[in-house]
Amino acid sequence: MKVAIGKVALHQTQVVEARRLAPAPELDPVEALRQRLSGRSAREHVVLDFLADDLREVREALGNVQRYVRGIELAMADPRLTQQQLLSLALGGGPVDQLDHLGEMLTSTRRRLAQVAARM
Repeated sequence: MKVAIGKVALHQTQVVEARRLAPAPELDPVEALRQRLSGRSAREHVVLDFLADDLREVREALGNVQRYVRGIELAMADPRLTQQQLLSLALGGGPVDQLDHLGEMLTSTRRRLAQVAARM
């Protein structure tokens, strides 16, 4: 019976050690900042909500640009690519609107970060 208890104790020690060494669950960065500002006014929390939205939109715009570039790369690697298809890629415009939106969202993100920093 002592052997079984020893194994349980050893197992519990291993579990505790594994938890200590395991990376902490990833916390949303805005939530981490929100926790640091706990007890502040509701205004800071509203600004953080807007910051989270801005960051989401930045990621989305970047993803659209990345997919566009990847599409060009895949098309160029395709041995069946025609002159017309390549010209279509060149003249198609791509995510120009996304780049404008990305610039706006990055400006907004910077402004909101400054607002939060001023209240820390």
